[in-house]
Amino acid sequence: MEHLDEELSNFLYKVNQVNSIVEKLASKDENLQKIGDLEAQQYLGEENDTKYEKIDEKELKIRSSRTIINRKALLREENPATMSQEAFMEEMSKDADRRYKEKLIRREKMETLRKQATLAFRRGEFEKALTLYTKAIEQIRDSCGLYTNRALTYINLKHYDKAVVDCETALRLNENSLKAGLLKAKAHFLQGDLRSFEETVKETKERNEDKMSFIEDFVKQLSEIKDK
Repeated sequence: MEHLDEELSNFLYKVNQVNSIVEKLASKDENLQKIGDLEAQQYLGEENDTKYEKIDEKELKIRSSRTIINRKALLREENPATMSQEAFMEEMSKDADRRYKEKLIRREKMETLRKQATLAFRRGEFEKALTLYTKAIEQIRDSCGLYTNRALTYINLKHYDKAVVDCETALRLNENSLKAGLLKAKAHFLQGDLRSFEETVKETKERNEDKMSFIEDFVKQLSEIKDK
């Protein structure tokens, strides 16, 4: 149900955007009409074909356009105020279904890239793994696991600052991620930032009280690395 709520929210945002454009196009104020024309072109992906300049604070002048805005399409086909309830619900369903299918395709691509990245990492091909993890993240940007995997890759490449950034992103997605917390601590430790290391360990313990023993063992192993 979560993805349906997200798609509904996106669709209603689109509805409000179209209504705002339509109101400007239907206005008796010529300035608002011109602004509506510009917004309509941007909405329809035609902003690259139009140039405009500000004459004064109240007037926008359209200088050139190679496209003609189909106002009737906006007024008739996409404006829910002119739709029947059935047509509106059908359009909403189609839009949500299309976006959901697109997300499934992106997720499938992400999984393929993730598996390839993991294999490269295990082979010690860290540069290749980094490239593949980055491509996977481009498909699905809200995966905590992808960011922690890339962070570990950054650590192996000694890019500690970038590892910290990825761990922080992972923690924003899941503040209780033990892996993200420990990798962030490790990155700070390896770059010699002991203050940030200790703060991160403390935060990780507070968020994962049931994993206290595991965290202590992890910190102990890092200390042994330093001693060597």
